Amino acid sequence: MAYGCKAAFSAVALSLIIVPGVSIAQEKRNVQRGTLEEVVVTARKREENIQETPIAVTAMSGEALKEQGIENVQDLSKSVPSLQVNKGQSNQIYIRGIGERSGFVRVDPTVGVYLDDLFLPRADGQLLDTVDVRSLQVLRGPQGTLFGKNTTGGALVLSLEKPNEEFSGYVEGVLGNYKTRAARAGLNIPITDNFYTRIALNVSKNEGYVEDKGEGSNNNSTDGYSALFQTRWDASDSFHLDTLLFYGESHAKIQNSNCNIGNDDALFVDGLGLMFPGDTDGRVGVAYRENCENNSRANQGDLTTDKGPNALLDHDFESLLFGVTAEWEINENYTLKAVLGARTATEGPIQSSDNDGGRLDISEAISSEPSDRDSLSFELQLNSSFFDSRLNITSGLFLATEENNETFLLVSNAVGIDAFTLAQLANSEPNTRVRPVQRSPTITGMPLVGGLTGDPLLRNRFGLENSTQAIFVQGSYDVTDNFQVTLGARYTRETRESTLATTGTDYQDITDRLNAEQPGRFAAYLGPEARNLYTFTGTWLDDPVGLFYDVFDDRNGDGIPDYKYDEAGTVHYKEKEVFSQFTPLLSMSYVFDESILGDGFIDSAMVYFTQSAGFKSGFSEPRGQDGLGRVEPEEVDNTEIGFKIDAFERSLRLNVAAYWTDYKNIQLITVSQDSASTLIVVFNNAGEASIVGAELELQWLPFEGALFSFNYSNNNYSYQKFEDTNLPSLALNMEEVPVSRADETFPAAPSESASVGMQFSFPTPIGIITPRLDVSYKSEIFFGLDASSYQVYKDNPELAGADPYVLADARLTWMSEDATLRVTGYLKNIADERYIIGSVSVLDSLGTYNQIYGDPRTFGVSVTKEF
Repeated sequence: MAYGCKAAFSAVALSLIIVPGVSIAQEKRNVQRGTLEEVVVTARKREENIQETPIAVTAMSGEALKEQGIENVQDLSKSVPSLQVNKGQSNQIYIRGIGERSGFVRVDPTVGVYLDDLFLPRADGQLLDTVDVRSLQVLRGPQGTLFGKNTTGGALVLSLEKPNEEFSGYVEGVLGNYKTRAARAGLNIPITDNFYTRIALNVSKNEGYVEDKGEGSNNNSTDGYSALFQTRWDASDSFHLDTLLFYGESHAKIQNSNCNIGNDDALFVDGLGLMFPGDTDGRVGVAYRENCENNSRANQGDLTTDKGPNALLDHDFESLLFGVTAEWEINENYTLKAVLGARTATEGPIQSSDNDGGRLDISEAISSEPSDRDSLSFELQLNSSFFDSRLNITSGLFLATEENNETFLLVSNAVGIDAFTLAQLANSEPNTRVRPVQRSPTITGMPLVGGLTGDPLLRNRFGLENSTQAIFVQGSYDVTDNFQVTLGARYTRETRESTLATTGTDYQDITDRLNAEQPGRFAAYLGPEARNLYTFTGTWLDDPVGLFYDVFDDRNGDGIPDYKYDEAGTVHYKEKEVFSQFTPLLSMSYVFDESILGDGFIDSAMVYFTQSAGFKSGFSEPRGQDGLGRVEPEEVDNTEIGFKIDAFERSLRLNVAAYWTDYKNIQLITVSQDSASTLIVVFNNAGEASIVGAELELQWLPFEGALFSFNYSNNNYSYQKFEDTNLPSLALNMEEVPVSRADETFPAAPSESASVGMQFSFPTPIGIITPRLDVSYKSEIFFGLDASSYQVYKDNPELAGADPYVLADARLTWMSEDATLRVTGYLKNIADERYIIGSVSVLDSLGTYNQIYGDPRTFGVSVTKEF
């Protein structure tokens, strides 16, 4: 499969080299024909030519984003090296294999997101839709000196179109399949000679492409709108004040997943001999497997799922952002900038994961109450230059506070077990319940039902108050006209106060309701688990677990089984942790001048070496009924070399970077259980890990009106030290047995990615016609959380990972000669490829592998009018 994808991609790439492409708006942007335009970036908090900036950075203008049809950060992963964006209820952004997989508010993202210098602590909501964006930069590798809170993977930097002195605007409408409707508009309104305003609106809807039989509708739908209002006051030639106000609201449905069983020996499948609703034979259990496999793609069909009603897929999100930026050019050597941002957001209740993968409420994680997120940040930057601008220094102060809360509910429900099997497990003996293909020996013990795997419901209310203080300085000195040395340093201090209130299930209420609705059928089990096990007076033929479920079925339709909480037994925890780190940077670059390059084909060239460090704060991790545990900060050291070349009269641009990155205490999600045997998904630290990789970006203007691009990245991930707990031993023997996972690859990110793009613009009597084709490739991805998942992945990748895939998108644009009217027809995923973009494999315990599939073939037309 991998070879086939690579071969297909190579064939398309070669064909595109022969038939290159273009930039629609070269005339509009007054770009010299046949010459690549100079790209200005702010990767070092000052404007610089990208070809002289010693950082691996991809920069795209707002016009380029439109030309490629990039409407959100998920689309970016098709064309930016080492960038992967996986689908979930929040954006899961990875750069060079490093990302944050859960979306929990207690965890800082590894990829920082910045909007006009404002730090966005959570990469959620509609702020990352590329509407009214002037430019977007993707900085790869740790940004440990200049950017907000330190990040270990990289940064996304978005800059908005700013208000100016001209009255102008645009309107855009989009229609497509799956009832896609979108409208965007922007209007620039000057109020006085030195005060300007700008308004942008965005409305987007579609019905989704995945049929959900359980809800009788489609999911993966979009229904949201946002509004952006900006002002700019040029108080003088040297002082400017910018403000922005953003409001966004969405009421979408997240995408459901299909399910497969990946490990027959998993604890919930056959490892513990557990029984579930529908199991009527004490010798074998089939209901759990059938629950998952009924929702497999093989059984449900293409782009169809069935997880039953009340799956809590509605995703309601509301956010409000206010920002102020004041910039004062004190004199030609000093510029002072102050940036203040305040944000509030609320996410509604939602199902975080359905671990059993089917209609039954066997194992789920639910954000059962609205989650509030408030943040305030302030940054002071001083840019200064000395010695005729040979020395340039950026220094500053960064302060931030953040208050978050989230209520997450672990649904374990009730399970059944045969008394004989329970006795075997209590004596640390393997259970003798066998799989359906064997049907022996007979087990004749008493049926038992209850919370053997923990409380049927365990509610965790988590709160976080976080404050950050940092000071930073970075200076670049031109030792000669060609050789530059950069030194930087940042000191960061994080203080985190975490609270946790854990509430279990009211077992007395369970007993009372069982006696009321199933009189004489269930009685408290007088054994070591008397608190949460009940004997059943009938036989397995009566389906005792099914009868138990019926009593506590979700009768009020809120998506949660109707157990009562033991409010009086709520346990409170509180922890205050302080984390601090010093992160230095050393960079050297050399720009070759004409005396060295001579009259050859190379017009400009730069080589650089960078040694940098990054830091991501630790935090307190909820561990079920065991309270809060400390997760150590993630630290990274990165060594990078690269070169950037413009050649053939600046018609070709080639940028290459190679890097060696070492991680300490990398923060990863693992699966464990608390002291009450509740299965929990928690963060832990993997001791040591490394990445060795390289990235290539190529742009070429082979002839007038044509543009060809090629991007490639290769990242080799490895753990040197990753100690985990053997979950089967912990569950079966109550013994913590360490297991090494050092041979695993990184999860959720491909090791290879590549893209090819081409477009060609040609004038006609009726306007400018531009066809464009983009082809992207992603290698296989591992999606496991535990040790068994990787062992299965090595033997059968389809049960714990995603196959490689190639996607092709096409666009055809007509633009009027005055560039004020544009009509574009688009076709995405031309071959209607099925590919996995979000997934989780938990094969030690649950045995399930849930998969989310990417967009099928979509098509439509957009019309844009500028004035």
